Amino acid sequence: MTPKEIAAHYDAKVFDSPDAATAAGFELGETAQPRNVWNKASAASAIVLNLVQKKASGEAEEIGLVIEPWRVTGCYKATNHDGQ
Repeated sequence: MTPKEIAAHYDAKVFDSPDAATAAGFELGETAQPRNVWNKASAASAIVLNLVQKKASGEAEEIGLVIEPWRVTGCYKATNHDGQ
């Protein structure tokens, strides 16, 4: 699967730049700079699985991936616990 397909499988939003993710209210997290396409998909998968755990624990309400040509970064929207 491609990084975009992996994101879609886990209901993660996809951004094309870190600025786009932060503008949408997401916090940036783990970044990987894989050497080739296969490693990029593997890195995206590992990052998304960590984000899925964060979402399952209630720490994140939404998750996403920033997919750039030579880098993949996880991002998430923190859960708002104060009821606003």
